[in-house]
Amino acid sequence: MGKRKTDWPTDREIRLRFIVFAVIDAASVQGVPAELLLAAHKLLHDSPTDVQLRNVLSEILDTEEMFGFRFSPGSETEEFMQMLEKPVDPR
Repeated sequence: MGKRKTDWPTDREIRLRFIVFAVIDAASVQGVPAELLLAAHKLLHDSPTDVQLRNVLSEILDTEEMFGFRFSPGSETEEFMQMLEKPVDPR
């Protein structure tokens, strides 16, 4: 029997996971519905794709309770989030 290759998460996926975790923490303090946060937390325990992480992050940040939330200006996280928002060149 051959060995199974381990698929390690990319640097980008690791960063997204940390950002989602931090946003879940902040959102719980702000009173975002538990159902949304529990689903996001469960996703972190699975093997989420980049798109799934971005979608759950967007869902949390789009709630009324998170209105006005932003990352520290000039921080690495803010720059990373801005990079994610840029459209991908289909070439």
